[in-house]
Amino acid sequence: MTDYRTWKESQLTVTNLLLDPQNPRIPDSSETLSQRHLLADLVENDKVYDLAKGILDNGYYPVEALIYIEEKGKKYVVEGNRRLAALKLLLSPEMAPSPSWERRFRALSNRIDPNTIRKIKVIKAPSRDAAAPVIMSKHTRNQVESWGPLMQAKFYRNLVDSGLTIEDICGQYNLQNSEVTDALQRHSMYSIACMLNLPDEIAKIVQNPREFPVTNLERLYKNPKVDKFIGISFNERKELVGSVDVNEFKKAYAKIVTDIATGTIHSRNVNTTAEMDEYLNSFGEQRPDLKKKGIFTAEDIVMATPKRKATKKSSSSNLTPKPKPISKSIIPSAFSCDVNNQRINDIFNEIKSLNVAKYPNAAALMFRSLLEMSLGYYLDKSGHLDNLLGKIHDKKKQNSNDRHPLLTDMLKYVVDEKTGVIRNPNIRGALQKLISQKEKFLSIDTLNFFVHNQYYCPNEEELRKFWPPLQGLFEIILVEPNGDGE
Repeated sequence: MTDYRTWKESQLTVTNLLLDPQNPRIPDSSETLSQRHLLADLVENDKVYDLAKGILDNGYYPVEALIYIEEKGKKYVVEGNRRLAALKLLLSPEMAPSPSWERRFRALSNRIDPNTIRKIKVIKAPSRDAAAPVIMSKHTRNQVESWGPLMQAKFYRNLVDSGLTIEDICGQYNLQNSEVTDALQRHSMYSIACMLNLPDEIAKIVQNPREFPVTNLERLYKNPKVDKFIGISFNERKELVGSVDVNEFKKAYAKIVTDIATGTIHSRNVNTTAEMDEYLNSFGEQRPDLKKKGIFTAEDIVMATPKRKATKKSSSSNLTPKPKPISKSIIPSAFSCDVNNQRINDIFNEIKSLNVAKYPNAAALMFRSLLEMSLGYYLDKSGHLDNLLGKIHDKKKQNSNDRHPLLTDMLKYVVDEKTGVIRNPNIRGALQKLISQKEKFLSIDTLNFFVHNQYYCPNEEELRKFWPPLQGLFEIILVEPNGDGE
């Protein structure tokens, strides 16, 4: 029995911890994936954004520490990769796999105090093998974002590759022999499927272990009639043994895998003996010639076939940031508006189409309007507007039906740490300066002059100075609150 009390607990900075390249969630690839690619895969497939939003809304719970190991002087998290990814993106949104994801994570990042998540509780495991029971208990039996069948299979395969036998795994982790052999069989048959020469659109589905319906494939390769038809069998350890020319097997197996990937066959239409016979009789030219004899194993196919590069989604295929073009507008060209209000979107798009050097007055008026309108919309949709109006009415004894607080009142509300709208002290500090420094150009008074003072004439240089202190606020309020955008 492992004495977990001997595992060292400490506090480490998030930036010193690395995502695990052997994480069963990550599809196998012919290349060693960088930390950026590992992060991209988790973001696009494993609800990292939802987890980050939960951390923002509820705080980071220190109860469950991340578990890490040291390999070649580097600290790899073997349990808690999704949480680590969420923390990394809250601290550094620019690491997100695409501009749209960066935009969403930055909106969250600007609302959290980075000091609250910069260092976290971690526990050091002596080795991967020692950590395996803890990981298995979370992801193969309990419902803590459980792994799918292929992720579990990859985990068991990793244990075998580390030197453990099936008997070792069953004995150490209290598993039935069939649990492990079924998983290893599943992994080998799926690995062969990933090696097949398939059209790119089919390969993309097959190579994604989160989407490929491997249980349908399992139903077929465990059927003795199918195995005989494609020239294979399995020994007592459920290891593949081929008795036909390997190319004949691949030809037939490619059809099976393709039909499963496209949904042509599934559990409901090959559920009876008659349905299975009908399906096998449909192979035509892809029917294997069993007269062509051969001998092969799963390892023979996997080792002999050059690995295809894993198909990546366009948003993560090129993670090198492109130079940001200089915008003619006050608002940078790469900046976007993601709120569900047509008027705000129209104003935003019109500002971005305005050349600030050519139309400084129009740009100034619309910029000030965008700030007030989008801030009011955000406070309303996020449930803060009633609280703000209540405070204003109590203080000024105004009519409680008034739904239009002043820009200054709204800004004072959001910079108040107690409201929790903005928890990032840097953004609050920049806004507080705008509110408080009445005698200086960069102030809310100047923004008000743009609208109300007929003798004040803004110019391009002056207007551009307003974007940096307000950018953090716009990154929050131009994302739809409490919905898909936040």
